[in-house]
Amino acid sequence: MKKTLSIILMLAMLVLTLTACSTTEPTLAPKAAETTAAASPADDTFKVGITIQSLENSYWAGVFGEVETLLKAKGWEYSILACNDNSATQIQQIENFITNEVDLIMVHPSDPNALEDYLKAARDKGIKVMSWDDKMTNTDLNWVLDNTELGSTIGTAAAEFINKNYTADNKAQVAIMNYPQTPILLERETGILNALKAKADGKYDVVAQQPALDAQTALSNMETIFQANPDVKVVCSIGAGGDIGANQAFMSKLNNTIPADVGIFSADATQQQLQSIVDGEASRASVGFEGSNLKTAEAVVDLYARLLSGEKFADQNLFRPLLTIDASNAATYLADYK
Repeated sequence: MKKTLSIILMLAMLVLTLTACSTTEPTLAPKAAETTAAASPADDTFKVGITIQSLENSYWAGVFGEVETLLKAKGWEYSILACNDNSATQIQQIENFITNEVDLIMVHPSDPNALEDYLKAARDKGIKVMSWDDKMTNTDLNWVLDNTELGSTIGTAAAEFINKNYTADNKAQVAIMNYPQTPILLERETGILNALKAKADGKYDVVAQQPALDAQTALSNMETIFQANPDVKVVCSIGAGGDIGANQAFMSKLNNTIPADVGIFSADATQQQLQSIVDGEASRASVGFEGSNLKTAEAVVDLYARLLSGEKFADQNLFRPLLTIDASNAATYLADYK
């Protein structure tokens, strides 16, 4: 009897041991699979908050239309807002992004100094922060231009045009479309004026300087300039809005026939600007950056992804390239928009 009982107990222990072995293996496999899936960057989705000065400007509207398309394709959540150049509005937008726990904030500052503390608060929460155009302190990356150099490049193109078409006895009357309220755009204007003086001194007079960020304002201001200075034939603009509005004013004033001594020189190289250059309108040259709205959008979204992946940049300030587009190459870059 004792022998039988011992055999029964041994068999029971063997069954329990086998059962334990069979349930331990499978519980490890799912855990390993879950860890691998969570670590896969292909499955990551992010929330991005973007606040810029204005979407009325042709350049910003074009670029961020493309950015929106790219973020949709990634399946990311995003919010693209304009503060209409109001720092109080932009601060509220940043605070809302922090409350909504976005993963990245990109800001095109209305007033950089007013935003620093709020961007620090975002970074303290673990949010990545990127500035477009301004060298800020409380950011992970500043995507910037050398705005003095950009202005100089615009001014150089205008000076070459003036040297070709005007003399000390027949000076060009020049108008500047500026926006001195924004420090970086004041730097850009300063670069334009310095290049004109260095390369075409004595062959021009600056007779008007008017603010113009958007085309409608530029058109109205250019018409006002013509009333006081009907012989203005050269315009330098800090951006696309001034170029597009001034071109419309010239086309109207000159019945769509632009003489060889009329020219507008600017920045941004939007599709509309390049089309005007190709069509032989008043727009003569525009300094661009990556080459088209799509290329710029691809470049900035790539920077979002790199920041969100944890990449550390060697320098907080990443400078963008400068590219002068004129009649010699405008058709090539225009094709990239189509």
